[in-house]
Parts: sequence; C-alpha cells; structure tokens
Amino acid sequence: MRGPFPKSLYRLKTIIQLLLNDNSFTGTISTAIEDLKRLNRLTLNNNDFSGTLPSELGLCENLARLRIHGTSIKGTVPTEVCDLRSKNLFSINDYIEIFSADCLSGNDGEGPFIFCECCSTCCDHDSAECIIVQT
Repeated sequence: MRGPFPKSLYRLKTIIQLLLNDNSFTGTISTAIEDLKRLNRLTLNNNDFSGTLPSELGLCENLARLRIHGTSIKGTVPTEVCDLRSKNLFSINDYIEIFSADCLSGNDGEGPFIFCECCSTCCDHDSAECIIVQT
C-alpha cells in the first residue's frame, strides 16, 4: 500500500490493532489518532511517515505496542505517550519489543531521528539495527 495515511482509518473507533508496517505510506499521523481509544497495537514501522508523533496518541490508553522505527518521524516522543508506561502499559514482557523508534544515535553520522525517554527498543534509521534499552 502506498500514499497518505488513509483518513478513513481514524473513523474505525472500535479497532484494536492497526498493523500498517512495511508499506509506502506517507504524510503525518493526525491528532485524530486520539479517536482510536480501543487501539492496543499500532505498527507504522518501515513507511515514509514524517512529522512528529502527536501527543494525542497518549489518549489511546489501551495502547500496549507501538512501533514507529524505519520512518522519518522526528522530534521528541510526547510526555503523554511516555506516560502510558507509568500506567503499566507497554509492559507485556521485558523481553518483547514494545515501543520501538529511531532513537539510536548513529543515524548516518547524525543524532537520533527521535528522542525517546520511554522506548523499549531504539533503532538506527539507516542500518535498521535495533537494541533493547532499559528504561
């Protein structure tokens, strides 16, 4: 699949899993993501998304897995998203990759694409190498 993130997906208010990884989606993640309250798994990795991660994603309180590595999403992970970890979300198993982003330094000689204080796995955008981090 390719093209902009389908706006129609934001109307799927009862969706639990949204697995869009390994496609060619472009554009940004809308603040309308907050409407997906039942969402517990969101995989957007390996797409051409850009922009920043909206703080409204933190309103998806059932979210247990989030993968945004391999995108061009930049900036800092919003506090609201990191706060999900303090609510005992993102804690299925210490050995399972639960929140992955391009937060590993070394991205082609540059700093990380995204700054994350709550990622469980940090990846290098260019090499696609990932490491589990302790948070």
